[in-house]
Amino acid sequence: MIIKPKQSSARCNNILQFTTSSAIFLALIFAITATSASADQPGSKSSPGKNIALGKKYTFSPKPTYQYCTDPGDTTQLTDGQLTDGYFWVQKGCVGWHTKDVVTITFDLGHVEPISGVSFRTAAGAAGVTWPAAIEIAVSDDGKNYRLVGELVELAFQQGISRPTGYGVRQLITDQLHTRGRIVKILVMPSSGCYVFCDEIEIFRGPNKWLEDDPGGRPLGDINKRAASIKIKNAFRSRYAADVAAARQAVDAAKLSDASVKQALLKRIADAEKGLRESTLPENESFRAILPFNKVHAELFAVQAALWKAQGRPPLTATAVNPWDPSELFTTPPPSGGRIELHAIRGEYRAAALNLANSLDRPITVRLSIKGLPGGATPEYLTVSEVPWTDTGEGRPVMAALPEVEAAGGCWTIKVLPGLVRQVWFTLHAKNIPHGRHQGQILIESDSSGVETMKTPLALTIYPVDLPKETTLEVGGWSYTNGSGSYGITPENRRAFLRHLQDRFVNAPWANNGVLMSFKFNDKGKIELDTRQMDAWLAQWPNARQYYVFMSLGGGTKPVRQTFAGTKLGTPEFDLRVGAWITAWVEHLKTKGIQPHQLGILFFDEPTYESDAASIIKWIKAVKAAQPGVKSWIDPIYKNPSKGSAQLMAICDTLCPNRPMWLTHKKSFEKFYGDQKRQGRELQFYSCSGPARLLDPYAYYRLQAWHCWKIGGTGSFFWAFGDNGRASSWTPYMSVHGPFTPLYLDKNSVTAGKHMEAIRESVEDFETLMILEKILKQAKADGRKGSAVETAQQLLETAAGEVLDAENVDKIRWHIQKNRDTADHVRVKILKAIVDLQ
Repeated sequence: MIIKPKQSSARCNNILQFTTSSAIFLALIFAITATSASADQPGSKSSPGKNIALGKKYTFSPKPTYQYCTDPGDTTQLTDGQLTDGYFWVQKGCVGWHTKDVVTITFDLGHVEPISGVSFRTAAGAAGVTWPAAIEIAVSDDGKNYRLVGELVELAFQQGISRPTGYGVRQLITDQLHTRGRIVKILVMPSSGCYVFCDEIEIFRGPNKWLEDDPGGRPLGDINKRAASIKIKNAFRSRYAADVAAARQAVDAAKLSDASVKQALLKRIADAEKGLRESTLPENESFRAILPFNKVHAELFAVQAALWKAQGRPPLTATAVNPWDPSELFTTPPPSGGRIELHAIRGEYRAAALNLANSLDRPITVRLSIKGLPGGATPEYLTVSEVPWTDTGEGRPVMAALPEVEAAGGCWTIKVLPGLVRQVWFTLHAKNIPHGRHQGQILIESDSSGVETMKTPLALTIYPVDLPKETTLEVGGWSYTNGSGSYGITPENRRAFLRHLQDRFVNAPWANNGVLMSFKFNDKGKIELDTRQMDAWLAQWPNARQYYVFMSLGGGTKPVRQTFAGTKLGTPEFDLRVGAWITAWVEHLKTKGIQPHQLGILFFDEPTYESDAASIIKWIKAVKAAQPGVKSWIDPIYKNPSKGSAQLMAICDTLCPNRPMWLTHKKSFEKFYGDQKRQGRELQFYSCSGPARLLDPYAYYRLQAWHCWKIGGTGSFFWAFGDNGRASSWTPYMSVHGPFTPLYLDKNSVTAGKHMEAIRESVEDFETLMILEKILKQAKADGRKGSAVETAQQLLETAAGEVLDAENVDKIRWHIQKNRDTADHVRVKILKAIVDLQ
């Protein structure tokens, strides 16, 4: 069994591992045919000379972080001459990193040496571990001035390292250097897998006469800037390689009556492949990863359009699809057809989607308009977005971004490129529409020759029920908009970001500890608050249901902060100062109309078995002794919660387990947290998996609210609305982690995304259940009986179970096949039950 890389925290545990198209490209560069870690390494060269790194000391930056192989021996294992046996990254003789940063390993050879080569023994090809994007070699005589003298991945390929077919171990080796130096830096640039593993590095001695020669190469320069350029170029090459392979596979697999047509298409693919190899690659982040990247790239999709035409597809097809289903880049589109049915109560937002596919050799400009519905050809209650294909850091393109299309001239205009499915997203905002059923059509028109006008049936059913202005479910995502903002929040995008979240029912914002830690005790021991940051944050969220603050006193296995305002944890002085502090803030919040229970505090993030629960409890007790109304909120990540700290659970008001962990350990979590709820604890859910683009908008985001309902929960949280991996959502190759944001975020703009729209619909789903519960309670109080009451009662008891028990909806990855219709089918039954009870 190949062991999958893991990390200790839930936030890292839930980072999805994928075999990516980056691996496809890198597979063209090097090395793996072995099927086990102990297999021979075809293509590895014998040692080209004396290994002068053997036994030498080295340093590394950053420090190794991969828990299954990290140990004190990491400081000597890379030059001890010992090779690992067994699966590479779980052996203590291996040194491992989980990082997107450049890993720098620096050797001191003791004196200037002639250098002919370097080897780097590593493994990849499984469990999301991909080969390095680049391994640069730099030398210096004095440790100050470095020369970049080679790139090992490219050199190893040039020397005939064999090609991969799966997991394997490889010694990437070259003897083509001609340089000298005392200090040698090995700079490893991770690819999309974000893992680096190595068990031995060798440096080979060259002839003595080289000591008199120039070391060659060029100045090392800015490593990070060069790493970014390499990462971008590799990502583009990976995308091209994957798309060439997919286009070729689609043509090869097609059943065409005329063999010459297939040969012509394959010739076009070969020509495009050559053109892509010769095309200019971007050097920096001044691009958006929207497909196609250029005209030559577009030719691959034009080949697909020609294939569709050869298969008998008409110039343009229009197919109604489930908006939450994923799409494949290379596939034959279904025939035109389907209908769109939207059911909503007044004030709700609901989504639908239409896929357009062009089999011509030129773009088709399409005009969309509405016929037969209230509001005219482009009614105000409909928002239209065109959904571009965007790449991900993992190399799997998705249709998830939702840039709006402005209506003009009585229509929405969409361009459909050849061979590239264009999805059109419709958002219904059910306002100013008479209740009842309305039947109309989406007209699809074009002036392109041979394209006929098409009509897709569109029906709206508006129920005589109003969505409350203030929704019940607490929804948040560690937005951290206070102060200067965090992660991807900037002064330029913050206002749009806030508006975007609030329009999607986010009512439980998070701030970091800056809002509560702006204070001092004066010479007389009296507390003085600086309320500016708190007041600015509250002004950003004037209608929030709950306000949460992460105090950042530690997390996971990190130690808990032991002091506060000059006092030591656990002392009477500590308790007095904490009490004065929290009381001052509570009194200030009251002046803003915010009650103590509306402030929730997370003191310590994701406690584990190894966390210092006793210290966390002391913090919470100190706050509760002074202000018992303030909520203590905690997100434990015990795999077996019954073996966690019972005292910590007991003192907290709100327990917020990780939902993906719950889905993995269903029975034990249901029993434990069910008991906690019966003992008076409030339950909520949070999820922190990533990267967000590869998570299922339906199963991961939308169904979390249904799960909340099933367990009697009150809140739904996601890490993290603003966390774009410190890179534009449009340039995901540059993200340093995740990214986790469910929308598209860059420095200057905020664009809707399907994943955030799913959160909005989840809130409305929960509220629909709340409305049914409220109306049923009133009906019973009025003494009503009969089938309507019985049906409503049964729905309240079974609806969430019916949705959550559907096949595969406990699988959170987007591209796993599942039925994503169930929630809406059940929701319609609930809406009808509400009307029957009115």
